[in-house]
Amino acid sequence: MKHRRWYWFFSMLFASFFAVTSCASQPETVKNLKAGAGTQIIALGDSITAGYGVAQTEAYPSVLSRQLGIPIVNRGVSGDTTAMALSRLQKDVISAQPWIVIVGIGGNDFLGRIPKTETEQNLRQIVTTIQQQKAIVVLLGMNLSLPELGLARDEYNELVQRVAKDTQAYLIPDVLKGIIDNPQYRQDDIIHPNAAGQKLLAVRVAQGLQPLLADATFPNALLQYRKSNE
Repeated sequence: MKHRRWYWFFSMLFASFFAVTSCASQPETVKNLKAGAGTQIIALGDSITAGYGVAQTEAYPSVLSRQLGIPIVNRGVSGDTTAMALSRLQKDVISAQPWIVIVGIGGNDFLGRIPKTETEQNLRQIVTTIQQQKAIVVLLGMNLSLPELGLARDEYNELVQRVAKDTQAYLIPDVLKGIIDNPQYRQDDIIHPNAAGQKLLAVRVAQGLQPLLADATFPNALLQYRKSNE
């Protein structure tokens, strides 16, 4: 059963039409790659991370956890801006002793037309605060262009790339490309993935994470977990 699960998983990775690894960060440049600190993986984000409109088991962190065979704590909160995520960072992330934090935030800044300078400052602070705990930060490039809402250009794409480069965070770009702009993978409200979209998002994040996980030093707690589940 375990071998069939991994065969399906890697088949999904290679069958994905959108290669995310071509623009992803190189693992060797990532801050805290070999620290092996913390105890768990945390997904920090807004309603997309929280799984708005789908079952909790269908939200991408849950799907990703099953694909990787590693526990992932979902710390997504619907409606969060980067400022809101920053305000709860200590309680929801730092206190949980993270090893890796997957940060997918900024959509509500985009929709609310929050100044990009403010968003960038908040995102930088989120990243550097997490890194001060010797944790690895993974930034998701979210592709926030929604022509139906009059937002035809993603003005935050370069912002996220710049923050990732400057802070040595690990970038997985374009994870929502073809999801929120495709009726097959989104809910009727346009801005949230449906269950199929969440599954595709998880596959892309998993694909992007593979080089990082191959090079990173796992903390003892997760090494023991993997050993007990082999």
